[in-house]
Amino acid sequence: MKQKIALYIQPGARQNGFAGYFAGQPKIKIKSPAQGNKANQELCAFLARKLNLPKSGIAVIQGRTSRHKIISIESNLSAAEILLNISKIVNFTE
Repeated sequence: MKQKIALYIQPGARQNGFAGYFAGQPKIKIKSPAQGNKANQELCAFLARKLNLPKSGIAVIQGRTSRHKIISIESNLSAAEILLNISKIVNFTE
């Protein structure tokens, strides 16, 4: 099943990681700059690693040039379970 999740992204951060919430959305810090789709690609790869999903199952479907994004995640988990798993990586950075 495809789930849609709203996220707030902070590109150009010192390290990748979950950084709490901003405007009610999970905030993800990404090292790559917001140039040439690099941050979006790194966001998908980061979430794939942390959620143990294939990178091909995660895509930015709205907000490609915005910090506010909606991503599609192909998973058997519900949207609530995915958000719970994202929140569990609060203290994890890479």
